[in-house]
Amino acid sequence: MSRSLKTEAIILKKKDLLNKDVLISVFSQDLGRLTLFAKGIKKITSRRSPHLQTGNLVNILVSHKNERYYLQESELLSGFSELKKDEKKVSNLYLFLFVLECLLPEQQKETKAYNLTKNFLIDLSKSTKPNSIAVKYLSDIMMQLGYLDKKVNFPELKSLIEEIINEKIPLLQL
Repeated sequence: MSRSLKTEAIILKKKDLLNKDVLISVFSQDLGRLTLFAKGIKKITSRRSPHLQTGNLVNILVSHKNERYYLQESELLSGFSELKKDEKKVSNLYLFLFVLECLLPEQQKETKAYNLTKNFLIDLSKSTKPNSIAVKYLSDIMMQLGYLDKKVNFPELKSLIEEIINEKIPLLQL
């Protein structure tokens, strides 16, 4: 049986599959982190493709069938285009989204973390100090998810994140 849900989401990551399909990781307002199959998204006639760039805020219609989620429709709410014009901001954006992708549990609603992520995107796009914004929000998200009980400096934060995800994280571009 298939059921559908419309929700707001932030695109975390995309991975090309065979044929014209893409696997998309999103952080949704109602379902938490989800992995979606986007069938036919790489077709030249696909209207959904431009909406699904990493870091975009979108409304999506998702169907659930046979233990998998499929993207049915998408509508762009914000592409944060000003943010994506600055190399330092893009570097911070990808670092933040990488950490989120690694730390968020699958299909677990995290309303406060979702709101923090939206605020991060807004503040980062307006900021003249992208590194300090990224460190502040990374620390906040780690506290929200229960990995930290107080704010720490970036070297400690970086070390803790790498220990948790068992992988090196990219350095901030200074």
